[in-house]
Amino acid sequence: MTITSGRAGAGLICAVAAVGLLAGCSNGPGGTSSQGEKQPKPTVSKIPGVTSITKLTDTADLALPVDTYMPTGHALLQTTDAMTTLEQRCVSRFGLRYTPTEAQLPNFSKNSRRYGVPESLQVAREFGFHMTQNDPRSLPKHLGTPPSPEVRTVLTATASQGGLVSSYHGMRLPDGGCVGEADRAITGGDVDQRAGHSPMAEQIRAHSFEYSTLDPRVIAAQTAWKKCMSAQGYTNYKKTFDASGDERWNAAAATSQEIAVAVADWQCAKQVNLVGIWFAVESAYQNDQIDKHAEELQQAREGLLQQSKRVATVLAGGKLSGS
Repeated sequence: MTITSGRAGAGLICAVAAVGLLAGCSNGPGGTSSQGEKQPKPTVSKIPGVTSITKLTDTADLALPVDTYMPTGHALLQTTDAMTTLEQRCVSRFGLRYTPTEAQLPNFSKNSRRYGVPESLQVAREFGFHMTQNDPRSLPKHLGTPPSPEVRTVLTATASQGGLVSSYHGMRLPDGGCVGEADRAITGGDVDQRAGHSPMAEQIRAHSFEYSTLDPRVIAAQTAWKKCMSAQGYTNYKKTFDASGDERWNAAAATSQEIAVAVADWQCAKQVNLVGIWFAVESAYQNDQIDKHAEELQQAREGLLQQSKRVATVLAGGKLSGS
């Protein structure tokens, strides 16, 4: 499966791109937008109520409210393939050949590690904090050959030394290069939407996580988790992401020490119902924003539906207007 970015400014290829693509080459739990721009730090002006909190441990199939307004992983993969096809067609018009790097996707859902905890006790016992398949730490550092300077120029309409260019060997380049042309073809020229993305949904998803980390209910759950971990001898972790993000785990495969910490992490999260509390709280923030932006989200959903039809046309070998 070829993985490419949807816009030149985001980089030609979404980094080993697996993790980012399943979220739309968008935000993980850090609050970075789909275009790579840092979202403003949110402030909590209203703490929404939570009517019920379910006990949750396994997170492989965890679905947040705003996910219904975002493309599925399968749809994103199809969009990526269609974008690649359009970019290759465009590049060929300039007498060049573009063969994107092949990348393997990890086998996990977008929310399975959202709160830092392994998605199941079985995964923790076998893989520690590593992914069950195609973990980026286990992949070669260099996958394939990057595009040549000439191809990069045509793809992005930028010179190798930096700066925008409008032509290549006397031939006029599309605005934004071939990547820009492909993006416009898939979106139908909609300047408010990117191929395979729902900006408002992504913004809600990014900010809801940031809001939730500041919420006193989640802070209390993290404190209880920390107390549980300390009781097992792991006193250097204040939050779940401190455990999963420990630099000692940057090896190709999980060590016995990593597995021990991952198991303790999962068990402590279960004991204090950290995932259940966090999920309920973040869902409340998302539902509040979904109500406020219902019309915009619905328009974006309809835009994604139209995109999916164009994607299907490209994958069937057809051509689109403007490509």
